[in-house]
Amino acid sequence: MSNLARLISSLLLVFLASCDDGPAQKSVSGDGKTVASDGAARLARHSLLFRKEIVNPVPGVYVAVGYGLANSIMLEGDDGIVIVDTLEGRPQAEEVFAEFRKLTKKPVKAIILTHNHTDHVFGAKAFAAEELAKGLSVPVYAHRSTEGYIDKIVNVLADTIFYRSMHMFGSLLPDEQVLNAGIGPNLKADTTQLALLRPTHVFDDVLNVTIAGMRLKLLHMPGETEDQIAVWLPDRKILLPGDNIYQAFPNLYTIRGTANRDLMQWVRSLDKLRDLKAGLMVPSHTRPLSGEDQIEDVLAAYRDAIQYVHDQTVRGINKGMTPDQLVAFVKLPDHLRDHPWLTEFYGTVAWSVRSVFTGYLGWFDGDGTTLEPISDVERSRRLASAFKDNKPLSEQATQAYERGEYRWAGELARHWLNAEPESDKAREVLASSLTAQAKSHINPNARHWYLTQAGQLRGTLEVGRPDTTTLPDDFLDGLPIDAFMGGMVTRLKAEDTLETDTVVGFDFTDLKRQFTVHVRRGVAALRERKPEKADLTIRTTSTAWKRIATKKRNPALAFAAGEVEVDGGLLDVVKFLALFER
Repeated sequence: MSNLARLISSLLLVFLASCDDGPAQKSVSGDGKTVASDGAARLARHSLLFRKEIVNPVPGVYVAVGYGLANSIMLEGDDGIVIVDTLEGRPQAEEVFAEFRKLTKKPVKAIILTHNHTDHVFGAKAFAAEELAKGLSVPVYAHRSTEGYIDKIVNVLADTIFYRSMHMFGSLLPDEQVLNAGIGPNLKADTTQLALLRPTHVFDDVLNVTIAGMRLKLLHMPGETEDQIAVWLPDRKILLPGDNIYQAFPNLYTIRGTANRDLMQWVRSLDKLRDLKAGLMVPSHTRPLSGEDQIEDVLAAYRDAIQYVHDQTVRGINKGMTPDQLVAFVKLPDHLRDHPWLTEFYGTVAWSVRSVFTGYLGWFDGDGTTLEPISDVERSRRLASAFKDNKPLSEQATQAYERGEYRWAGELARHWLNAEPESDKAREVLASSLTAQAKSHINPNARHWYLTQAGQLRGTLEVGRPDTTTLPDDFLDGLPIDAFMGGMVTRLKAEDTLETDTVVGFDFTDLKRQFTVHVRRGVAALRERKPEKADLTIRTTSTAWKRIATKKRNPALAFAAGEVEVDGGLLDVVKFLALFER
């Protein structure tokens, strides 16, 4: 199907689906039966973001949208042009460069790679072809780590990343089956058409350069990738954020496979981008956005959604939830879920939650029945046999235990207990199965886990949370205040603060450092800075605050002793602390 035909097909679907593109329906219910009825139609409407064209939002800025999975951006200067991101291969890059050449014949003075992903780096030689043909070189700017990440994918993980990417992007599917790829029309990767130019100019944190008369600031902004950079044109307040934001819920985890993505690092990068107060934002996927207020709204919602997923997942982890339980627990509040830049066209909250769990704790979900499961093949055989026997789950679990099939009995008993959480019999079969597995186990870690979980099931053991009031003073004093404050915000009772909008300033007089905690609609946004306007200001030492926050010190007594000064009232401090679990 041609691009024109695909566009016409998308427009037809839009017409048939209705003109309303309001909030998404909640996608899946607890029983797994209720799905969004308008998902395909909304995805088809999303295709309009990727209609193939050269977008010219302001003079000198040209964005090639719809030619590949990513955008390629041309910045036109006095005596040359700069290309930012180069698409996934030679054919896509050549097509875009031919379009750019209709606009200007100025030479390519530099290429900037915002990060290492395939759809941004493998078309570079096509953009530099004219200079290369003359024996000239084109400077290629990137973060210092970008080349290493490219080589890792190409040399270490090439087979599996290619295999999984073909699945995720639908690259081998007939065109009519691919509505779009969420952040672009499609990915047509061809390993015979790679046209990489390796970086020649690298930097660590910030690089100020003037190219073709344009003053550019390259900023390391780790987020979707560790090597992500943003391009800032300070004289024109134009921001190119790379892949740290696009018009879809972000891939906090990508199902093609990736190293753990540090979500709070991503949040901090977005906050730094907000501080620039850009008037034009040109992402490397989806379309440009103009207007300082509109850009601030989008960046703030994006960073809040990421932090919400992170903090509430961590909160659930500390409650002892498994990944499946966390997926049921962590749902974006309506104002974020329904934001037009946060629809799950690319990443999903559920995938992100699982990634946060594994990023912090690894693969084991904390349930002894999953620690050493039977093989997939054996499980399938046993399930087939169980269905054939047509016996109640309770009977199957009990009989498996009696036969000495303790791992299988444990799995069945876990399902039995999930289905009948008040069943003492299910609880005992599960506890007995875990105890039996422990009895002859060679590994003390596994043995102890099984026995402890069995004791919890029987009510003979209780594993509580650490008591912060017993922490030694010298231990508390040694905790960096940054980490202490960062841990505090992950304990926000999000469900109790969805209508809250309050700014609290912290002035730690012993450190001469100030922080702002902005509790807004389910997120506690932390910045090291003095608030522009605070509803409550707390002046104290870091030592005193650590004791108050861990309940080692009563805030009223600390206030009376002159250890805390408050602009706003002591009761407001108590109310603020009550927003957090501890």
